[in-house]
Amino acid sequence: MDLSDICHIFHVSPRSLYCWHNLFETFGTPENQPAPLCGHPRIVSLAVLDAIHVLLKSQPDTYLDKLQWFLAIHHDLPISLLALQHNLIRAGLTCKLLHTIAVERDKQQQAAYLAGVTNPINFSGTGFEFITVDESSKDKRMFGCCYGHSPIGQEADMQDVFV
Repeated sequence: MDLSDICHIFHVSPRSLYCWHNLFETFGTPENQPAPLCGHPRIVSLAVLDAIHVLLKSQPDTYLDKLQWFLAIHHDLPISLLALQHNLIRAGLTCKLLHTIAVERDKQQQAAYLAGVTNPINFSGTGFEFITVDESSKDKRMFGCCYGHSPIGQEADMQDVFV
């Protein structure tokens, strides 16, 4: 078979065939190899990681945008949310570890909160004890999350989760 016949059958240019042949001869596979340069591996220093760990230990409900603001203001480190998340994962601060930090919070504060909610004598009535959850939609057509499963092509039986 001629080179032009192969190019015609696969609808590729002869240059592509030469490139694939060169890659196969060099690496043993016709696929491109990943680039060896991937940028700076860590933007956040160890001191900043320690400060993040202390902040997350004291306030475990901190979101990434608040953490980004904290780093920009207190450590003069402007960083994107994606880079911050990659650095936290590389440092070992995964969701599982952050959940463990949240569980190991101050037990006295948890006991005081639980006593304030369950004991009518300690109930302050200021609204500190209440937690609200809003699952209404923006277009005001649906006021709850609907859950349902069905085979492909059939509509699901929807059930609201309200009590």
